[in-house]
Amino acid sequence: MSTRASSESATTNTTTTDLLIVGGGPAGLSAAIMFSRLNRPCVVYDSGLYRNEGVAHSHTIAGYENAPPADVRSKIRADLQEYYGHSAEYRKGKIVEVKRVEGENRFEAKDEEGRSINARKVVLATGLKDHLSEIPGLAEQWGKRAIHCIFCHGTETREQPFAFLVTEKNKAFNPMMISSIFKLWRPLNHTKSYIFTHGLDVEDPAGQGRKDAGLEKDYDLVRSLGYEIITSPVESVYENTDKTALDIKFTSHPPITIPYMLVFPEKMTPSAHSPWLAGLFSEPLGPMGTIPFPPAPPVSEGEAQAKGMPRMGDDPKTSVKGLFWAGNSGSAVANVAMSVAQGQMAAAMAGDELGEEDINKLRH
Repeated sequence: MSTRASSESATTNTTTTDLLIVGGGPAGLSAAIMFSRLNRPCVVYDSGLYRNEGVAHSHTIAGYENAPPADVRSKIRADLQEYYGHSAEYRKGKIVEVKRVEGENRFEAKDEEGRSINARKVVLATGLKDHLSEIPGLAEQWGKRAIHCIFCHGTETREQPFAFLVTEKNKAFNPMMISSIFKLWRPLNHTKSYIFTHGLDVEDPAGQGRKDAGLEKDYDLVRSLGYEIITSPVESVYENTDKTALDIKFTSHPPITIPYMLVFPEKMTPSAHSPWLAGLFSEPLGPMGTIPFPPAPPVSEGEAQAKGMPRMGDDPKTSVKGLFWAGNSGSAVANVAMSVAQGQMAAAMAGDELGEEDINKLRH
């Protein structure tokens, strides 16, 4: 077994390696470091596209609290190249194709420069792309003043005015958002709290609008606690000229100014650098655009079986032998710290499979 980063054929422009890691965010870089501890060769591709690209500060990362995400990636990348350059090769670029070679227990990939990579195993750390409601100005504030998670950004909104946006397209997730108001957000003591229903009529107790907004169960509680519900559609969301708050305009309600608002994506899809990802699987992608679960084993009578729930620290194997997931490609709700752990787990499992295959060859 070679311990060089890879073997490369000058005549065919082909690299042969034990592990190809697609994605240079925290999940992919951590997978490369973990795998390199085995002194096996790997190649990691970094397209430069990251889900948290617009975020100014990271939180809940031990030793990196409040650090810019780019600094976190830079430090992990520097560690990889300094300590594991003998076995890991980092490439800035995009993978444009990955396919499993049937009967040969390997994968073939191509990058945007036409180079080929033969890899025994592949880790997909390709991330996700968030698609927001098409409200003018909202996308530009994503990860800044339009946030999605109390742990990632929410603490900084404490003791200020705040709003929660629900939309008709997000009706499956709106009950979760409304529930989070009581379970997570109330201790932040927002001085004024709004719920924007973006055109959903919630006044009729038996109406579809209240159900779609996630308020069917707790409408009266929300009112009694002083949350102001604005049903007018949101017309635009722009940062004010002082860059201290959001100016929110409505089609039929006076404008308001608030520092922050909570927004859930209306859809998530594989990152723009991996449009080929879905074609690797016979199953459809998960409801959050994530890599599908492997077929579930039979369960005994009365035993619960998770269906479509977000993964956290689950088995990184996919339904395709030799193909693993790490980070948001398989776990839409994973933050940076979780993605790091998932990258490590995927690399460890890939190394275990490789070792088992090598031992079986020696036995025969």
